[in-house]
Amino acid sequence: MTVDSKIISRLDELVELGKRVLATRRSPTPGFLTGDFVDVQLANQWLTSCLNLLSRVLGENSAHYQRVKEQFPEYPKWANVDQAFGVLLAAKDDYESGSIFSIKTLIEAEVFDEFLGQAEHLLEAGYFQPAAVLAGSVLEDGLRKLCLANDVTLPDKAKLDWMNSELAKKGKYSKLMQKRITAIADLRNSAAHGKWDEFEKSDVESMLRDVRDFMTKYYD
Repeated sequence: MTVDSKIISRLDELVELGKRVLATRRSPTPGFLTGDFVDVQLANQWLTSCLNLLSRVLGENSAHYQRVKEQFPEYPKWANVDQAFGVLLAAKDDYESGSIFSIKTLIEAEVFDEFLGQAEHLLEAGYFQPAAVLAGSVLEDGLRKLCLANDVTLPDKAKLDWMNSELAKKGKYSKLMQKRITAIADLRNSAAHGKWDEFEKSDVESMLRDVRDFMTKYYD
């Protein structure tokens, strides 16, 4: 499970727990002027977990974190828990839709770096052909996510060259960068189709440097 999917899974868990908290709604004893309340222990557990996740994923300066924190001193009032629940739903929706792209970018950068590290290990071990395939896949996935972040509508099974062209048209990077990516795509295709005689280890070394430079520029 990726870091991204773990975060979404945890958000889902907190949504379900929030529903349980809201379901404990009780009315105050007649004569008391307070509003409806919920189970104190369960509400405390839920709100603490929400703040912990939101601070780690979105940061303590995020609107989502601050809005939930505002409700914390007021629990176990039902109305405050209900407001915090609405903020959690908004955070989940924003995260899944990619609206919080800067955070997702950090996560994706870690994943890309891990796969590029694997490609470099393959290269060092003499397996430069599979290293080229893996590095090309990292670049392709990176371009796909850049397209989504820049409102490029992706067709089914979008090709690397097509995404490269669309991003260049939008001015995401220069024509020179577009040509470098085209060269990387050609090398990746040769490796993927077993055309070993069309490139050498030194070509893959240059390819890995270019892919890492690109990913560092757009995902750091």
